[in-house]
Amino acid sequence: MVKLKMEDPDKYKQVSDEDKKIFRDAVGKIERIKNNSNNNCKKPKPLPSVRKNDEDSTDNGYEINNTSSYLDKVDGNTEIKFCRAGENNRIFKRLRQGKIKYKDKLVLRGLTVSEAKKDLGRFINNSSYLYPDCVLIVHGKGHGSKNNSPKIKNKLNQWLRDEAAVWGFHSAQPKDGGTGAIYLILKAGEK
Repeated sequence: MVKLKMEDPDKYKQVSDEDKKIFRDAVGKIERIKNNSNNNCKKPKPLPSVRKNDEDSTDNGYEINNTSSYLDKVDGNTEIKFCRAGENNRIFKRLRQGKIKYKDKLVLRGLTVSEAKKDLGRFINNSSYLYPDCVLIVHGKGHGSKNNSPKIKNKLNQWLRDEAAVWGFHSAQPKDGGTGAIYLILKAGEK
């Protein structure tokens, strides 16, 4: 390794008066900013990504949108829920209580995020839309993943909110998987 030796290091630390004048002319008038301890500015939320990658579509041509990337992450024991605006609150209450019998079941637990997205897309695409169906989706709590983070649960919470065929969903009752699963109602007539 070659080391360079400076002849006069102080020579490079000093700025000439001419250079100072050129700098001041270029920058213009400067005013000191007063310290404002009441700064209420919040960092803006990032815009949803519109770029699609290989995880955004399934191999059967069905696509799951991913625009709700602004949602806060949840842990394995947190309930997740969603209901379309203007939908029947009584039905959503029965869904929450586990009183609507599910007609089909999808297990995503143990899959990668990419595999889970493909399976979910196929499942929704192949489901019957003649009448609103309640299905059970088991996503797991993330105990087997790195840092015990429920990646599939968080992604599912995003994907289903953007899916037109989804009427609503709620974390399941303990007998059906608790916060490691959701009840999902699909809208009638969507396909």
